[in-house]
Amino acid sequence: MLRPVRTEPFALQPEAVAHYRQLLTDIKARGMKTFVTLFHFCLPSWLAEVGGWNNPLSVSEFSQYARAAAREFGDLVDYWLTLNEPLVYVYQGYVNGIWPPGFRRNYLLAFKTIRRLLEGHVAAYRAIHDEHPSAKVSYVVHWRPFVARNGLNPLDQVVRYFRDQVFNHIFPTAVETGDLQFPYPISTEREIKKISGPIPNLKGAIDFLAFNYFTREICEFRYSWPPDVFGIQSAVTRLATTGMGWEIFPEGLYYMLSEDIAAYRYDSNGQRREIFITENGMADAFSSDLNEGDWSLSDEQRVRYLVSHLVALQKAIGKGENIRGYLHWSLLDNFEWSDGLKPRFGLVRVAYPSQKRTLRKSAGVYAEIVARGGIGANLL
Repeated sequence: MLRPVRTEPFALQPEAVAHYRQLLTDIKARGMKTFVTLFHFCLPSWLAEVGGWNNPLSVSEFSQYARAAAREFGDLVDYWLTLNEPLVYVYQGYVNGIWPPGFRRNYLLAFKTIRRLLEGHVAAYRAIHDEHPSAKVSYVVHWRPFVARNGLNPLDQVVRYFRDQVFNHIFPTAVETGDLQFPYPISTEREIKKISGPIPNLKGAIDFLAFNYFTREICEFRYSWPPDVFGIQSAVTRLATTGMGWEIFPEGLYYMLSEDIAAYRYDSNGQRREIFITENGMADAFSSDLNEGDWSLSDEQRVRYLVSHLVALQKAIGKGENIRGYLHWSLLDNFEWSDGLKPRFGLVRVAYPSQKRTLRKSAGVYAEIVARGGIGANLL
């Protein structure tokens, strides 16, 4: 049953507004830029129960939410991000099935959700600009280089192509052109044609580029019926891995910045867009019940990961890429969705039983890099 269209004004909770205004004020008082993300995978329970992003109400609700947030916080926000990693959300919820709403290989619903997320983005983009015409607004792409398990196997290469086209390119290409198009031959299917096509006001609805980068993915074709051109993520790894089993591949960050995103570098006026790395980091794995002790504090692998990826970033800057900022993921250990509390991404360790915070070695290294404005020879 569809919930009736909202008739009362959209309002944020006063206690939440006061909390976040104080937080943003404190951050800016310390000379830092503020980035605010509006959608990071969570939906109001009532909206999830009536279809979430597959319910047309999601777009109008998201627009009103964005407008309210801009009205309350716009004077304190430097950069707005409407959606975090929309294709991760679609993949995990409609293909992999491990996040709500829990569908597996339901590509039609997945593709419908992509379109609705694009509609939500442009609605939020316009709402924020209505409140603050000079606001800087974008969305975040989780960029993942895809590698065929067997480069000589044409079926593995087909999988690599389709995963790259949809996971990496479909969202930014749609925003760049204003037109959602799926790769051939998927685009020829009747139901897909209904989803495809122009989205009003979408073209150019972006003020800067934002990317999350963590790893590459080896993929392969899976023999099944009907055939699935998207295949699977391979269990094979060829490089050192993190606590989440993700390969450490800093070269991919350089290639992404210097080559892969070339089609999105310039706006309609021929001006180079600012580029931000809005998430980059690695998780090691420790039980959530650990409390006292020195576990995980000497995190040498994270130090190597951090430095190697900043070297790749520095190389891209040296080539002339317009990279304006880097945000490490993350400051604190966090709840990592379906993986729970075991993955530890933080520069600062959180002992969950006591909530005690302790700086890891990587926190000191990052502080040194920030203070120097670059990577010292001692870290290379």
